[in-house]
Order: sequence, then C-alpha cells, then structure tokens
Amino acid sequence: MKVNIPEKYTDLYIKALGDKKKALQMKINQFKAEIEEIDSHLSNLVNLPLFQENEAQNLLHQKTNAYHDQWAWTKKIAYFIDFKRKLVKTNEVVDFIMEKEPDLNKSKVRSSVSAALSNKMKKGVYRKFEDPVTSNTYYGPITFFLNQHEPQIEFMPEDLKERLLYNN
Repeated sequence: MKVNIPEKYTDLYIKALGDKKKALQMKINQFKAEIEEIDSHLSNLVNLPLFQENEAQNLLHQKTNAYHDQWAWTKKIAYFIDFKRKLVKTNEVVDFIMEKEPDLNKSKVRSSVSAALSNKMKKGVYRKFEDPVTSNTYYGPITFFLNQHEPQIEFMPEDLKERLLYNN
C-alpha cells in the first residue's frame, strides 16, 4: 500500500494504523473465543446419549430384531437401513420413525435424524450420494459405496437406478 502523506502528519498516520491494527486484533480474538465456545457446544451435543449407541440396546436389537423407540437416533437409522438394504433419503427415515412413533414432533425428528446422519458421516461410518438428476441426497454405510462418491449398484434404490442407469 503506497500512501503520500505530508511529513508533518506521519506520526498521526502511524498511530492511526496502530490503533486500527489493535482493534482488528481484538475482533479476531473475540471471533476465536466465539468459535471455541461453538466447538465446545457442538462437542457436548454430539456426546449426548441421543447420538450414542447403547450396548444394552444393541443386544436387545440382536435378540429381538424389533424396533424400539428408546433407541438412539443413530440406531433407529441403522435399523431402517438394515431393513431396506438400500441407500435412503432423510425424509424416508423420518417417515419410518414417525410411522413407528406417531406421537413425536416431525420437525424435531427431522432435525435429530439430520444431526445423527451428519455425525455418522463425520465419523466416516456413512457416506452420502447426491443424485445429479434430482439433487436428492441418499445416505448409507460406507460398505454400500465403491469409493468416496459412487454407490454400489445393488444398494441403489430402484428409482435412482432407473434415472441413472437406464435412461441414457
């Protein structure tokens, strides 16, 4: 930055730049503190029981192979995916849970399912696939995928297969 300043104002200009730099540094420090606070809240939320699978619940599922409303959201999603054996959309999972537990608030179920799916993706357990035709997003375990972006054909829902494989 090149500035032509008369010599008699140089000291004032240097002081003004120093003050501006200090003010910006203070803002940066405030933003860093806010980011740390948000990270702390996110960490606490992700560690809530609703995102954690309970070993006793897993054993119960293995013994009965039936849906249980006391399961964590991640377990409910895994149960539905195991049942379908296909990639699923968020709204399909929400509809399934609402069918099993009609007294729940649908918008809360949707946000909980979205958060649980996001958590599983961050942990590398699930992947997502975006349909290039409809922009619908499908989720499934990493074992349903050939690589980072391509699902295996046998785990694609029929409507997705039709759009992507047979309508060329």
